[in-house]
Amino acid sequence: MTRFLAISPQSQCWLFHIALALNIIGMMLTDLWLPMVVGTIISTYLAVDAWVRLRYVLPLKKQQQQLQQQLDNLRQQQHNQE
Repeated sequence: MTRFLAISPQSQCWLFHIALALNIIGMMLTDLWLPMVVGTIISTYLAVDAWVRLRYVLPLKKQQQQLQQQLDNLRQQQHNQE
């Protein structure tokens, strides 16, 4: 999660999906297959990674923070009762 901090996760997802689409279009229109295939593989990885972080990791991280706050509150209450 420390990568790509300059733009939001939503913007990253859009950026990587657009890059993937441009690489696929470039593969169809040019004869530069090897660089385009490498670019497409890298773009696919980045697009899937951004989508997974946006869809699953960030909500889980938020839920984990909420659970940690609840746990801290319960520990504080238990400490006050003793």
